[in-house]
Amino acid sequence: MLGFDTDNDSCFMNETIKDWCEAAQVAFTRSRPYRKNDQAHVEQKNGAVVRRMVGYRRYAGIAATTELARLYRSMRLFVNFFQPSFKLMGSLGTALEYRSAITPL
Repeated sequence: MLGFDTDNDSCFMNETIKDWCEAAQVAFTRSRPYRKNDQAHVEQKNGAVVRRMVGYRRYAGIAATTELARLYRSMRLFVNFFQPSFKLMGSLGTALEYRSAITPL
């Protein structure tokens, strides 16, 4: 694990997390202040992964919770270590070509 990225919620911004990251030599980063939509992209991706694996049905009860926890443990390993992903380092704009201006026929 190279980094621990969180939103600006106070439950993540504490000394316990900071100390753990320093001890484990893990970079601790957080989203940009006053940019409320930054974390939404991560949550959207995670939601899509969960919906693809378990669907939209509601599961309730201890048995369902146990099975979902078992599935999520395996799914976490699959998504984080075996599915290809990339970080966009930059983008090149596409140049539009226009014809020379002409008068109508």
